[in-house]
Amino acid sequence: MDGSKTMADVGDSGLSAAPLLLLAGGSILLLACALAACLWHLGSHDSLDLNAGLELSMLSTGLTGTLALAGHALGLRGRFERQRREQDDVRHRNTETIAVPTLYDALTGLPNQTLVADRVRQAIADGARTGIPFAFMILGLDRFKEVNDSLGHGAGDALLYESAARLRAQLRPCDTVARLGGDEFAVLLPGVRGTDDPGLVAHKLIAALTAPYLLAGHEIVVSASIGIALYPDDSAGIDELFRFADSALTHAKRVGRNNFQFYVTELTARSSERLEMAAALHKAARSGELDVYFQPQVDLRDGTIVGAEALLRWNRPGHGFVPPDRFIPIAEESGLIIEIGEWVLETACRTIVAWNGTREQPIAVSVNVSTRQFIRHDFVATVERVLASTGCRPAWLKLEITESLLLENNEDISRMLDRLHALGLAISIDDFGTGYSALGYLNRFPVSQIKIDRSFVSDIPQDRDKSELVKAILSIAAALRLQVIAEGVEATEQVDYLLEHGCWCVQGYLFGVPMPRAAIDAVLLDNNGHKERRLPAVVPMVASSTTPDMMEFPQSETTTFVTSRCPA
Repeated sequence: MDGSKTMADVGDSGLSAAPLLLLAGGSILLLACALAACLWHLGSHDSLDLNAGLELSMLSTGLTGTLALAGHALGLRGRFERQRREQDDVRHRNTETIAVPTLYDALTGLPNQTLVADRVRQAIADGARTGIPFAFMILGLDRFKEVNDSLGHGAGDALLYESAARLRAQLRPCDTVARLGGDEFAVLLPGVRGTDDPGLVAHKLIAALTAPYLLAGHEIVVSASIGIALYPDDSAGIDELFRFADSALTHAKRVGRNNFQFYVTELTARSSERLEMAAALHKAARSGELDVYFQPQVDLRDGTIVGAEALLRWNRPGHGFVPPDRFIPIAEESGLIIEIGEWVLETACRTIVAWNGTREQPIAVSVNVSTRQFIRHDFVATVERVLASTGCRPAWLKLEITESLLLENNEDISRMLDRLHALGLAISIDDFGTGYSALGYLNRFPVSQIKIDRSFVSDIPQDRDKSELVKAILSIAAALRLQVIAEGVEATEQVDYLLEHGCWCVQGYLFGVPMPRAAIDAVLLDNNGHKERRLPAVVPMVASSTTPDMMEFPQSETTTFVTSRCPA
């Protein structure tokens, strides 16, 4: 064991500089007195005997040692003082290190929820005393999860860091911008009145955030949604201001994203309804309330049914059919979409096996796959398991994914798509042209089909711009040897335009609404004789065939549907 002691060891043993100084001082005084007495004795005698010399030598040696001890004590005192100052500095730095993360976000350096809440409380107190109002915003980056999942968490962190810098640059020194967590930020605007000033600020923030980002060599474009609550117009309580701004943000995302909304009292009721619906949906997934409907896909050249799209429906007891645009986002947020999506996939595969078992020529079924289902689940293994358990051939199944999934050339996504393609499945891009349109992905990924969104088809041929867009999409698809399906076909004029420009396959109300299994079974049984079939009336509020943000309503009590034998 090391015989030396550190200053901390000395301090811990109870030894300190003050007692050493007292001891040394007392010893010096006594030795000095003794030495003086000895010298006086020598002065009174003419000679120095042996005993006196020895006594004088011992006193001198003792005095010298005591003086050395005193010097050492003084040195110890200085070292103790330096150690104390160093320990105080360490404690101070540790206190700062502990305190900073509790008030600031580690990634962006912005105030966190604790600090912004404290500033809102102070603004409420100032407002109660002076009458000065303020606005409180909660801002969310739209579809941040898709960017994070597609490009990785590193790119997601870089996006958040850059977004924080852009927000700071747009605000006054007296304003506060904070990160609440995930992709959400809070903004406190003191001294603003009415809705005009907060609205102008919200416009500036959205414009700043929608400018392109350069992340890991890729140019990314995102948008932002903002919810705004006003003090004291909406509330004078901090909890309500947070809750109201969050409700307004949710509303902004539901009405299309990339916009801002002010809180109104109706949003509170909607939020409560949403929570209730989430609980009911969990129950519905286990109690048989969900069903799979099918909408036929038709070849315009001869009226042949070439496939059908599987569509999720919820017949909620006491409420009737719930539109998909109301419950599918809830399933996405809660993660229930993974369980529901697997059930839809299995149901669709069992159905297509039953259909093709009695047909001369097989048809295919299309199943929508959400981004969350694709990214956060071992989806390829799920598909393999379902194909094996149902006996469905891969060629009978098409998987519809959104453009946002193919946002960038992500290696994990590419490998998953390659594995699905190697199984023999077809990959279809749903709602083509409405999302992150970057045509380069059409040859980077194993895509075999694109679906033209109903928002383009609905206004052709009257709308010249949309007509030209549809024509351009068809031209690109032909050059890349991709199949095309046009969605939302409801008029013969649309059929004529699509045929004229080389689009053969369609789905829409003109040819058949989404229908339950029994109804489409009857249609498929009669498709051998080129004859028209009158379908029974369908339940109101049958939703869009592809997007949860659109709803379709039957235009008449019956629908004429042309069927024929599938070509060889």
